[in-house]
Amino acid sequence: MATVIITILFGLIITYFAIQNTGTVTLHFLSYTFNGIPTYLVVVGALLVGLLFSWIISIVKDIGTGFAMRGKENKIKDYKKENVQLLKEIHQLELENTRLKATKNATPDDRSM
Repeated sequence: MATVIITILFGLIITYFAIQNTGTVTLHFLSYTFNGIPTYLVVVGALLVGLLFSWIISIVKDIGTGFAMRGKENKIKDYKKENVQLLKEIHQLELENTRLKATKNATPDDRSM
């Protein structure tokens, strides 16, 4: 809802600006000349071009962030696999340690059986 209100307010500001600036200007771009363009179109057009460029830059940044996140997720997945493997190894070593302690603490009568 806030976005709609802000959009309407922004539209009203642009409308008021357009009513106040109806004079025409001549634009020169490279070898092209554009005559009789209202001032408000120049300003609003420049604003839209700036927003377009910032949007494109944002998309490129988001793509780069996505690749970085994917790399981090793959590393986390690899670390989780390594963690599971190490936990299995620890469990095996604990079993072996318990077995060795049992063998060491066994009485001579128990060993002969």
